[in-house]
Amino acid sequence: MDLAVSSPPLSESSRLDLLERHGSFALAYSVAFQPGLSHFGDSRGFLSYRMVGGTAFVLADPLADPADRGALIDSFIAEKGDVTFWQVSREMAELLDSRGFAVNALGVESIVDLPAFGFGGPRRRSFRTAANRMARNGHKVVERPPEEFDAAEIAAISQSWRRTRTTGRHEMGFLVRPAILRHEAGVRKFFLVDRDERPLGFAFFDPIHENGRLIGYLSATRRWPPGGDPLTAYALVGHALETFKREGLSEFHLGLIPFHRIKDDEFDRDWLTRRAFRLVYENPLLNRMIYPAKSLARHKESYDGRLRQTYCAQKPGFSLLRLLKLIRACRV
Repeated sequence: MDLAVSSPPLSESSRLDLLERHGSFALAYSVAFQPGLSHFGDSRGFLSYRMVGGTAFVLADPLADPADRGALIDSFIAEKGDVTFWQVSREMAELLDSRGFAVNALGVESIVDLPAFGFGGPRRRSFRTAANRMARNGHKVVERPPEEFDAAEIAAISQSWRRTRTTGRHEMGFLVRPAILRHEAGVRKFFLVDRDERPLGFAFFDPIHENGRLIGYLSATRRWPPGGDPLTAYALVGHALETFKREGLSEFHLGLIPFHRIKDDEFDRDWLTRRAFRLVYENPLLNRMIYPAKSLARHKESYDGRLRQTYCAQKPGFSLLRLLKLIRACRV
């Protein structure tokens, strides 16, 4: 793959085709369609990135044949210079390590085996309680386009949920795909509604493909207003899990568990980046005030999914500056 300069904008159909052929990882849909990202490549394959100052932040793996990824990365580095990679696979980490990048473990992704998943046992009690409570209250989960609801009500749920978060003024981005409150091709959108069919919360799921075949979904967005039933998320996700199992899909991705189960014994790592990750994960004040890393880890591990390590990579030196730029890239 010879790409000496940035290519013209990729069409939506080209990105969709590459997503269906190579989008077997959690952030594949985000790589293809997250608003605000730029693309480097052509109809044979591309990567997605965001510029912060003079640094290019690449999101996840390229949507390209694995045999073409090395040349695509080399062309991109040659053009952009200062490049970092975030939430990439082990295969990508090996490519970057061979090119002199410092590679750090970023945390694990959790992948549920849908055919084997069940709702019995004490670890699944919250799903059963949620289903029973919603039925008693006359609430139900439905799959509908957002356009079938009052747009102001959907937006109010999203905004009120966001105000409970540290970044409540705006949607986060990059590592987290912003919630799009309208129809998106391929994305499944479920709503909890009351007796009058008014929305009480919602959950959106991004598609995962392999060799042209849909194999599962990523749990991308779950929102409900403060003061709402705390089991809303279990009702929404439980309904989605049952639906995807019934459809014969194989994988349900819970996404990244940041800074969890980091060993950093595989590649030459950046020590400052490792120290920063451990601080965010271990510090009780940061967990309480900024990011609940440990409680998120406990919740996602309760699904008993298969854990897959992810990585970040950067050239040695200036890692503190790049970590500060990452905060800007994610709109924290």
